[in-house]
Amino acid sequence: MTHNIKPKIVIIGGGSGVSTVLSELKKVADVTAVVSMMDSGGSSGRLRNEHGILPPGDVLKCISELLPDDEYSQKWRDLLNYRFHKGEGLKGHSLGNLLLASAYDWEGGASFGIEAISQLLKLQGRVLPVTLNDANLIAKLNDGSDLIGESLIDLRSNFELAIEYIYLSRRAQVYKPVAQAILEADHVVIGPGSLFTSILPNFLVEGLPEALRQTTAPKTYIVNLVTDPSETNGYKASDFIKKIEEYYCDETLIDYAVVNVEPIDERLSRLYAKEYKFPVEPDLEACQKLVAKKIISANLVKGKTILRHDSQRLAEILLAYSKPTAEEHADVKSYLQIESSALSSELGNRYAQACV
Repeated sequence: MTHNIKPKIVIIGGGSGVSTVLSELKKVADVTAVVSMMDSGGSSGRLRNEHGILPPGDVLKCISELLPDDEYSQKWRDLLNYRFHKGEGLKGHSLGNLLLASAYDWEGGASFGIEAISQLLKLQGRVLPVTLNDANLIAKLNDGSDLIGESLIDLRSNFELAIEYIYLSRRAQVYKPVAQAILEADHVVIGPGSLFTSILPNFLVEGLPEALRQTTAPKTYIVNLVTDPSETNGYKASDFIKKIEEYYCDETLIDYAVVNVEPIDERLSRLYAKEYKFPVEPDLEACQKLVAKKIISANLVKGKTILRHDSQRLAEILLAYSKPTAEEHADVKSYLQIESSALSSELGNRYAQACV
């Protein structure tokens, strides 16, 4: 008998990288987005400093992508992302950030506020803050100096100084529903996103690495498409993986790593090169030595003006490497067979074997 229970997939990160993956995955998986709470710039930073709340910006990005794909929800998506261009106190804020800040205050905290907004908007998935503790991200540079705050790290202009390591200004404990979601997951996904300001800060939260050790779910890291001059200048794919393992106490955390091997359009490459962002070299042999199971190399590039991962292709890969059972996840199998004509035979066979 088919129960049509979707696989539980937890995605850990922050920023636009993780939210991009959610847009397609929400259709066929029970998705939980675990969001970093270290954002300190822009509208989020102002609300955080002025009102003493956890930053809403990355939460908003995930909420926006988890809205249903209907006309009514699209209007909500447009409203939430609307940014005020004038007005003292309002200029620079998005309506969504202000709505979340209001919900935090009205409901008595970030977790309650996010839950209230999620129910109101009928999200196709959950959004959880990695921690409810207020902590700043600090980067130690290779000249011995410190940069305090996510925005200063991310937006710095002196690219010659590399980041030695990052740490938090105070201890932060994992939000208990996050640990529970990881333990119950069929698949845990890390990234994509800015390595030092969106991904690794989650590993500094006490309790999250322990939950990752205890879960039986496969763990997959999605390597970025391009380097970031302020964080990962000169990094190859294997360097991203090494850094994840380093913050996991030098243990092998990653079962699978997804690496793009598709060349990026020359015109788009030139545009990104002006910002000192370059395609990540897929050194697959070096990557394979760092993971527990295998490297999944695929064509993942999408976008003609803004470079993004192909969300449908990523959904196919993540579903194929989840830990399903045939009866419970028959709807996922149908998605792979019917909706995803571009799915490689290797991934199709991988999922078919898991469903036997």
